[in-house]
Amino acid sequence: MGIFELFRLDGGVALITGGGGGLGSAIARAFAEAGADVAVNGRSPAPLERVREDIERLGRRCAIVPGDVSDRAVAPRVVADTIARLGKLTILVNNVGGIAGDDKPLPAMELSEESWDAQIDLNLNSVWRLTKAAVPVMSDGGVILNMSSIKAFQPAGGSGAYAAAKAALNNLTVALSRDLAPRIRVNGIAPGPVPTEAFMDKRGVTEADFPRVAREWGVPLERLGRPEDIAATALFLASPAGSWITGQTVIVAGGM
Repeated sequence: MGIFELFRLDGGVALITGGGGGLGSAIARAFAEAGADVAVNGRSPAPLERVREDIERLGRRCAIVPGDVSDRAVAPRVVADTIARLGKLTILVNNVGGIAGDDKPLPAMELSEESWDAQIDLNLNSVWRLTKAAVPVMSDGGVILNMSSIKAFQPAGGSGAYAAAKAALNNLTVALSRDLAPRIRVNGIAPGPVPTEAFMDKRGVTEADFPRVAREWGVPLERLGRPEDIAATALFLASPAGSWITGQTVIVAGGM
């Protein structure tokens, strides 16, 4: 097998939560380009439909499996729908996450109980629930990818609940990798600042602010990330190219 063939996902089926957002949609397109069929999950139908159209233009199948995976009843249905429509599940990308319960990051002492719980539930509990639903029906040799954050390693003001949840997710990734080896590999990705639509809306920034934001975040490579930077890492970890890697969370943050 040639080296580039190691990055192929031919015959694979991936389920990606938050599949209509900037990172999720980029990962979905990358996996389709590499030969996988893809199920995309999210709460808003319009972005998922755009991703489906892109994937089908690449000649791959795409299933939209809507639902809020932070809802306890949704995870089993999303997994079952994926298998019913695409035949199997070989890759799970727990991508959904973010600042939940408030319009913007707030200091930990200003968070309400409801906001704290919402952030832990979205960024940690939903991953455990969906993974628990998926593992029994995943193919041997399967892969799970958990989307962490640079904030798990470098917490900043206003990120208390989010950073705590992502740090816990890193440890869950390691624990799951031990529990599920050798049948399923489990890894994580910790992006730095990537100006997705959600990132920009939460922080009130525009493209003109990108150089300033990169300086403020202390990014040594002096630019913000691109969704493709994260998608390329996800493809590496999900493909045979990463077949001897498990229990790791890879920081993709321009040197942060």
